[in-house]
Amino acid sequence: MLRRAFAAGALPAALCFASGAAPSITHRDAGELTAAAFLLDVAHPTGFAADLLAVRLAMLVPVGDLAFRANLAVGALMALACGCAAVLTARLVEGDRALAVALGGLAGAVLAASSTVLRAATAMEVYAGALLVSLGALTLTGGTAPLARRRRLAALCLGATLATHATARPAALVALAMTSWPLLRHGSSRSRLRAAVAVAALAMTTAALVLYLPLAALRGGPIDWGDPSTPRAVLDHLSAASIRRAFAGRMLVAWRLPEDLAAAVRLILDDLGVPFALLGVAGVLRALRVRAAMPMAAVALADLAYAVAVNPMGAADRQTLFVAEAGLAVCGAAALGAMLRPLVARLGPRATAAGVVALAAVVLLRRDGAWAGRADGWVASEVLGGAGALGAVPVRSIVLCGSDDGCGGAMWAQWVEGERPDVTVLPRPHLGALWTWRRLQLRRSLLHRFAAPDVGQRGDARLRWLLASAPDRVRWEGDAHDAPGTALFAGETPVFARLTPSPDDANADRDAVAWVASRMPATRGAGARWIGATVLFAAGAREAHRDISAGVPLWRAALGVWPGHVASWIDLGLAEARAGRPREAAALTGHALDLDPDRPRAWSNLAVFLDALGDAGGAADARREASRRARPEPTSDR
Repeated sequence: MLRRAFAAGALPAALCFASGAAPSITHRDAGELTAAAFLLDVAHPTGFAADLLAVRLAMLVPVGDLAFRANLAVGALMALACGCAAVLTARLVEGDRALAVALGGLAGAVLAASSTVLRAATAMEVYAGALLVSLGALTLTGGTAPLARRRRLAALCLGATLATHATARPAALVALAMTSWPLLRHGSSRSRLRAAVAVAALAMTTAALVLYLPLAALRGGPIDWGDPSTPRAVLDHLSAASIRRAFAGRMLVAWRLPEDLAAAVRLILDDLGVPFALLGVAGVLRALRVRAAMPMAAVALADLAYAVAVNPMGAADRQTLFVAEAGLAVCGAAALGAMLRPLVARLGPRATAAGVVALAAVVLLRRDGAWAGRADGWVASEVLGGAGALGAVPVRSIVLCGSDDGCGGAMWAQWVEGERPDVTVLPRPHLGALWTWRRLQLRRSLLHRFAAPDVGQRGDARLRWLLASAPDRVRWEGDAHDAPGTALFAGETPVFARLTPSPDDANADRDAVAWVASRMPATRGAGARWIGATVLFAAGAREAHRDISAGVPLWRAALGVWPGHVASWIDLGLAEARAGRPREAAALTGHALDLDPDRPRAWSNLAVFLDALGDAGGAADARREASRRARPEPTSDR
């Protein structure tokens, strides 16, 4: 029965993910992760050695281009995770086996139809492997296999969590604890010692995958986000020390918890649908009385706590809550099985199972294809790589990128597709790190005749030197970041800005707007639309330097592409205020804060507008919110 349940969950999901797989590089971390996998280099923390090695093996299969193979690989891992969810559900369903298999398939379908899961399963990401390890470990908490075998497999899962995303660790710990507890209670001292040695050895076997990180760093490859070549550097990389420093203002902050919990709940409701999300909550409550369901419910709640308190930023761009949604899918399907018992008695188990299968088909059909990687296939290839960005950069340039999309797309174009090997692509936030500077010095010819500064200087001092020494060959991505003491101007492409003005700046903006406008009607992808809106917003911001009203049409066009582009709402509010309409300005700014309340600048603007309207109390509240939400600038890696 469990094999049939696994197939019922995995096969439909595999077809769904394969049909939605992006044909090449897409949004977010895909460019960097895929390029790092192909080159066997070091990805951003925590390194994800297991994921990169698995994807590199998949690249040996001659199907499509290299990025497409990577996208299919993560889809296969996510489909296996859906199969594990089906197995966990089938174990919790009492009665007819056909109904248990059907409900398992429903759990897999609910998980596969989640926009968050669909996004991570159709373009290169690291969450599919972590979810597979989590659900695979939870399958070891029950079943008829010998306890010793399940304990050994749980140890392998625990070791593997060091080489994949950290969200897999709680499930592996729960599985190891549950499979070890009977031995700890009733076993002899000798048997406990032998089991402990076996568990430690097996865990270290899979944990040894992290040795990939220092070995890759010592190769000196072009993509290295931390130089984990020493034990201390490896530990920092595995613990994401640099990320924790950069986002310290958002992690474990008590007053943010209600907002972050609300954001997580909204994401779950959007992904699973209100009816099934409520059913999942009922299933979690039911798990308090069903021992076999307790591990799944506990791990789901732990993942929710992690998403709310430790990584609240993930809910904004669908990079969290995978395990929590899987837990709700499993517990919800099991709860539905309990609710269907009267129907089974009346119609029979086979007819009820057929109804559940039909419901699973409806769930899969309702998935939002706009979140599939295929919908965003043009993002990196046309905007960030090739002629869209690197093709317009002068000879021997240094591209200082600031975003995941910009860095990843440019690195993929340069190091995998062979575009512009004379160009160095560096992440601007890491320019102050010694490992980045060493990599830059290895390509000293790019700096021409300029001597590098003392490596002991701060990162912003190095940056000022670089911009002053090679102003005609340094490019800065976008308009979202300020170069210290340097004004930015429109670049030759919509994505990159430059340091000196040009008579072609206005044409660059017009080209950007025309470029986006010609592609948006046929594009449903969320990532594609977000980048398109950002291009339009940046063009409006440059126009607004001479006259703020000139930016209004472009900001409205950005909102037509992506209604949730918060910065466009904020600047439209400023334009209304400059035009003498504070009431409209307050309304637009309030809408921006409804979309994202974590905007100190918007709260400050709202305070000014409310003062103009005579609302002193509201203005004081807005100023307090602006002060609460102000984030200190990172002091390292700059």
